Amino acid sequence: MTRIFVNGSMNFNGNTARLGNEIFRGLEHTPINLSKLHINQIGQESGQQQDDFQKVMKQLIMTDDIVIGTPVYWSSMSGYLKTFIDRFADVLDAPLAGKRVYLLVQGTEPEDAIPYITNVIRQLCRHFHMKYMGIATNSSEASKLHHLLINKK
Repeated sequence: MTRIFVNGSMNFNGNTARLGNEIFRGLEHTPINLSKLHINQIGQESGQQQDDFQKVMKQLIMTDDIVIGTPVYWSSMSGYLKTFIDRFADVLDAPLAGKRVYLLVQGTEPEDAIPYITNVIRQLCRHFHMKYMGIATNSSEASKLHHLLINKK
């Protein structure tokens, strides 16, 4: 059983990571901090700098559970996460069917961003036939996702 935490925060030890740690409490997982990677925008070339998108995608293909976390920036997901999701257009045939996806949205007032972010993740899941498992915005909700993660229901 493999699990990945895709952290879309620029602060890889911040509140989004803390919420992720609550979901994974006691479980092995691999953190992927998008702020530490170089992922090109769609159509962007970066010369000699390596684009890390395919490396991350290979990890997602090999995992069972994907937790995606983002802070709320200007009533939306972080740019790191948005760029990463946009790049899925490059891998429309990726074998992701059956993966379980859990969403974390963290911020002072995430309510205005939740419908937009949730819609994007649900659309991603629908296209790739992944199973959207739910969202957490606080510790109580993270605990519920933890139970889903360990019980696979």
